[in-house]
Amino acid sequence: MGTHEEPAQAGFDCPEEGECTFKKPNIMFIVDNSTSMNEIWDTDNNLTRWQVSVAALQQIVQPGSFLSQNTHLALMRFGHDPSPAEGTTIPADSSGIVDGQALDVAWDDDNAAYYPCNGQALLDALDATPAPANGALFGIGTWTNGALQAVSDEIDATKADHPADQADPARAYVNVLLTDGAWTGQDGTTTLSPASQNPANTTADLFDNQDISTYVVAVAGDPAAEMAADETAAAGGTDAAIDGNTPEELEQALANVVQNIISSVVAPECIGGLPRVMILLDASSSMLNIGGGTMAGGMGETGWDQAREALAGEQGLFDIDVGIGAAEDVTQLGLAVFGHNQPAPGEQNILVQYAPCAKDNFAWALDPNSSCVEPGCTDPWGGPPIAWTYSDGQQDPPGFDIPTTSHMPQCAGNTFCSGSGTYTHLGLQLIKDNQVQYQADGLMDGAEFPTNDETIYFNILITDGQYNGYSTNAQVQGELEEMYNDGITTYVIGFGDGVDTPAAMAQLQNMAQWGSGDSENYYDANNQAELEAALTSIFGGLEFDPCCAFNDCSETPEPTTLEPDPIPDDDGTTDGPLDTDTGDTTEEETTEEGTTEETTEEGTTEETTEEGSTDDTTESTGEESTSDDGNDDEIGAEETGTGDAGSGDIGEDDGCNCSTSDDDNKTRGLLGTFLVLGFAGLIRRRRRD
Repeated sequence: MGTHEEPAQAGFDCPEEGECTFKKPNIMFIVDNSTSMNEIWDTDNNLTRWQVSVAALQQIVQPGSFLSQNTHLALMRFGHDPSPAEGTTIPADSSGIVDGQALDVAWDDDNAAYYPCNGQALLDALDATPAPANGALFGIGTWTNGALQAVSDEIDATKADHPADQADPARAYVNVLLTDGAWTGQDGTTTLSPASQNPANTTADLFDNQDISTYVVAVAGDPAAEMAADETAAAGGTDAAIDGNTPEELEQALANVVQNIISSVVAPECIGGLPRVMILLDASSSMLNIGGGTMAGGMGETGWDQAREALAGEQGLFDIDVGIGAAEDVTQLGLAVFGHNQPAPGEQNILVQYAPCAKDNFAWALDPNSSCVEPGCTDPWGGPPIAWTYSDGQQDPPGFDIPTTSHMPQCAGNTFCSGSGTYTHLGLQLIKDNQVQYQADGLMDGAEFPTNDETIYFNILITDGQYNGYSTNAQVQGELEEMYNDGITTYVIGFGDGVDTPAAMAQLQNMAQWGSGDSENYYDANNQAELEAALTSIFGGLEFDPCCAFNDCSETPEPTTLEPDPIPDDDGTTDGPLDTDTGDTTEEETTEEGTTEETTEEGTTEETTEEGSTDDTTESTGEESTSDDGNDDEIGAEETGTGDAGSGDIGEDDGCNCSTSDDDNKTRGLLGTFLVLGFAGLIRRRRRD
């Protein structure tokens, strides 16, 4: 008659609902068990519609899947009811269908306790179910409306058993109907009649009166069945049925249903609760100097290079393991810089707004090559003077979807770089004002990345020297305490050998205390490895929602705004096919016939174009970053040298930020690495007309 057994967990950690930002939705799979499902469909493997459907369904609910981990699952099969009498069975059926349905897996037990992570229960139930009528081609009809009415009754009973579910926001319910034929009346013999048995009546009632959506997957592509399925889906609030005309299309159809459930039911709750992290990076000129600020650094030697690698390198900030995945999959990261206060409006800039999957954006924004496009700027590590040109990241490459701006500290002077001071309070003021506006924008209807009153924010300030002569203690303290009073903690990392003096350490500790309500100490990081360790330590102390960790930035390396990215054609135009799932243009990259091969070695670039297309290889690191949206985004990582990122005391050259002290050569300890998330291409629930 059906099982309500406790499912096995198969070794996967099952998140408790109390750990989740959202109430786990109740999902009901309603599967056609009529004998037409016994027709051979996959002729290559001699598999029936039933066998293919079972395999596809088991794939999306298996233990460890998003549905198994983060929803409550139920399974109902249906046929027809040969008699209006209660408790009737179908003579051809041996699987337990009674009165036209069999509830094989329920959402909860007899004590109204939900079964957690119960994908295995569906696998077991489907494995134990024989083919309809044991493989016969006739004998069981398709009374779809009877199943939907039974589901409606089950929903009513479940809601009655769980009154707390109705507290705002109420627990969501979603139905997923798989069927291969046109519906019949109760007796299974009358196709598409009588009108009172039209399943669209019930899906409309569920949607209009309880806001319960019904997705319909039409199996095998029968025209009459697809028309009826479209009507049922439209009435159920999901616009139209998703066609599975081939076994491959059926798998994709079910995957699309899962994505729609995530996007319409789960993501709106998750996105608002994702931590927003703003990295505020010191962009004073000392970040380009070494040797205690006495000379400009070479490739990989500067604090700027090492900070870029710690933030956006192969094992940097975005890749920190936080226990439920990489940091980039469970946060949204932003990047800001601060330097001098002139020329207006100064060198305080938001390079990347809070965003998911922005590793490529960070790397490009901080890469000296990105801004070394002035005539005469042939070597971004060649020493002063260097004239930078800041770029907006919209050109191709990289062709970013979200606004991304490059930035470099000023490098005037002769032997060492100068020109950008350390106006710390202006940088703090920038990110404070930015957060206020971002939060307000996120509360508006239609926001790309919604926020809510529970959205968590925190900052990480990375600085290599003192702000003496540029900011006052009162100015810095005021900005940090104002943000902390608004619930935003600022973690402070002293980076480089210019922060070893007693005065610098005292200043860093003060900032850490001001930014945390006296609860945090500053982190001391002398080099890239120690900076990575500091970042890792900060993220290791945070808690993340295990139920919202379903984004995979390895599949979406750069956040999309649903606008197509241009793909250069051989004639230089930028037409390209549009990927209708993500809004991005798609592009296949190849190293043969028609690719531009670009090799970067020792800071120089050599381009060889053959038949017009592009393939980039960066030999300075041996790594290549290619985004799935058709952008080749080079990380631009350099070899990490052994030189320390120097800083120093404030001298007569405004912006030098040099410092000399008896402690200049003092060595210190360390700390390490980091993370982010994204819900690009959010699909919102569409109501029927």
